[in-house]
Amino acid sequence: MNRNDFQALRHLDDKQVVDDIEFRGSGPNLSFGNILVHNSMGHVILLNGAYSPRTKKVTYNFVLKDVGPICRVDVNGPVHRDKGRTHKHELTDEEDPQKNLPEADARPDLEGKTPRQIWEVICREAKIGHKGRFREPT
Repeated sequence: MNRNDFQALRHLDDKQVVDDIEFRGSGPNLSFGNILVHNSMGHVILLNGAYSPRTKKVTYNFVLKDVGPICRVDVNGPVHRDKGRTHKHELTDEEDPQKNLPEADARPDLEGKTPRQIWEVICREAKIGHKGRFREPT
């Protein structure tokens, strides 16, 4: 996938998640995985996420099957150079999925938000309709 393909997918307004999102686990981190993002371009995009109740770190990661990650939002995560602890990675060139999306943009607007509020911002900006339930982690 190149940058133009990624932009076309990002601006596609028929993307949908129909499954429930529920962070689960018994260790220090809660997670969910393999949530399908339906789209008319026919790409198999899987969403996974993680949440740390202790640090309030939240990650949403979109992965194109057989290619790798194409977009990731990290809130309260490790510092990413000059972009801080809250930032967004997205595909800028074809090799980025193999490099784990090396570039990031600061997203201070997401700081202090709950996992649900972050998800709602992602859905609005990426034009994703969520038909399932979202269970706020505790």
